[in-house]
Amino acid sequence: MNAHVSLDWRKAGDIGLYTVPMAARILHEDGSHIRSWINGVSHSEAPPIIHRQLPLVGGKTVLGFLDLIEARFIKHFKDLGLSSQTIRKIAERLRSRHRTDHPFATNKAFRTDGKTILMEIAQDDEKKILNLLNDNFEMGPIVEQSLFDTILYADDLAYRWHPSPTEHPRVVLDPNYAFGRPVLEGIWIPTDALAAAFNAEGDTGPVAEDFEIDESDVLEAVAYEGSLKTSSQVENKAG
Repeated sequence: MNAHVSLDWRKAGDIGLYTVPMAARILHEDGSHIRSWINGVSHSEAPPIIHRQLPLVGGKTVLGFLDLIEARFIKHFKDLGLSSQTIRKIAERLRSRHRTDHPFATNKAFRTDGKTILMEIAQDDEKKILNLLNDNFEMGPIVEQSLFDTILYADDLAYRWHPSPTEHPRVVLDPNYAFGRPVLEGIWIPTDALAAAFNAEGDTGPVAEDFEIDESDVLEAVAYEGSLKTSSQVENKAG
């Protein structure tokens, strides 16, 4: 989908809805990088890496859940040294091969060695590693741990993500709840709503009573939102 395609906004709840600043906080990434991945780079003929789910809203860029998951993988590949050109070329190849707009949001076992993107596949009852840049099989062991342990898939596409499973195990993103904002699994209340209520009250007790939840739920939401704020502040200082 491109920016000029219309959308039935009644279906937005099935897609998820993230502004670039929201996506930047969740991914701990610079917003300008995310814009370039989904809009393309100004004064460049190179197309975007991500095929967006949503059109521009009031001239503003917004992401769907699958866009966000792809941005997560692009960030990972970039952090390990891959160029945008390499990532774009492989994304286009995967779209054609698997007939999907969001190849990095599919249940494929991607890896990277810092030079290209690899994919674990089953062939002849054996797991092999395919170099997606040249379609050659690689020798040797799998080069990195899977990134997929925190993502749940249905029909080969991502539908729920635990962004911080060790520190904040109940925080999930799922487009079926709160337009994909981070929520607490099981009670499905947005973490930012709980954190805002806590900041207003100054105590977990009244918030837990108002929302009819446990105080531990409030604390987890506040801790997660605090981790996003801290990350954002560090990046701003670094920039």
